[in-house]
Amino acid sequence: MKPGTLIGAADTKAFSEQLYRIREIHIEVEAILQSLAALQDDVPCARCTSVCCREVMCRESVDSDFLRFVLGPRVEDYEVNDGWHVPGSGCRLGYGRPLVCYEFFCERFDAQDAAQLRQLSRAFKTLYADVFAGRHMLAVADIRRITANKLDRIHNRLETLRERANAALRRSLGEKLGLQATSRPVDPPGD
Repeated sequence: MKPGTLIGAADTKAFSEQLYRIREIHIEVEAILQSLAALQDDVPCARCTSVCCREVMCRESVDSDFLRFVLGPRVEDYEVNDGWHVPGSGCRLGYGRPLVCYEFFCERFDAQDAAQLRQLSRAFKTLYADVFAGRHMLAVADIRRITANKLDRIHNRLETLRERANAALRRSLGEKLGLQATSRPVDPPGD
């Protein structure tokens, strides 16, 4: 076990191809949600003086078999005292974050802009519900026990969510670019 960490060597379990496909899309959806959050005019998380992030919240990423699988070897970098949070720069994780990190409940996020983000985040969280013995995927002790049918359902829902999130990102980018283009003075031709 590394000093200051909760875990020892990375898991060496064998996972199905379905789980690897789910992992890949899960990481893509996380990236899209993070991009949508970054499009907020003032994303306060990294500079926040009253950080919502706590080690107890971060711990889900190492306690959950699924998030450990998503993280892969990165799980070994977990810090017992701080979790994944780095003061002044925010979360060290690009993927494998606990799903609570995508709830964007902070009042500093613009309510209207964050509504779409919250809706996508809620869908992200709920698509993993009831996957094994009535449990959420993050609470399943061994994700290899989830049936192929349930994994197919999760995969299909993730693909649908990825499409919705990408569409939202394209709309948000279009709005940002449109606002920027109209807010700048236009030089007359020939100048």
